[in-house]
Amino acid sequence: MTQSTYKHTKPCESCPWRIDKGAADIPGFSLPLAERLAATCPDERGFGPDYGAPMFACHHSKENGEIPCAGWLAAVGERHPNVRIAVMEGRINPRALDRAPDAPQLHENYREVLAKLRGQ
Repeated sequence: MTQSTYKHTKPCESCPWRIDKGAADIPGFSLPLAERLAATCPDERGFGPDYGAPMFACHHSKENGEIPCAGWLAAVGERHPNVRIAVMEGRINPRALDRAPDAPQLHENYREVLAKLRGQ
């Protein structure tokens, strides 16, 4: 992911972190890619990800110009070491880590997101 400044303020209409959206709502959805994104999120114990792990990119990002997913930031972004660094450097507004009162309902963790995307 590039070092560009994060611009989104809330989860997009087809964000996989939204409880009301599924795989069919995500343009170009790929289950193998979705499963690899688990490395960007805390594990089942709530630990991680590791320093150096990639950020969860928005599916509307352009290759080599990725931006972090607003739903991911609001749900679990504060757990990612690179997000905390980006906040300290001013590249991500700390408010992006809060769930806005008018924002859609989000999953609590990526296990919930993956279960939904797998159709479980």
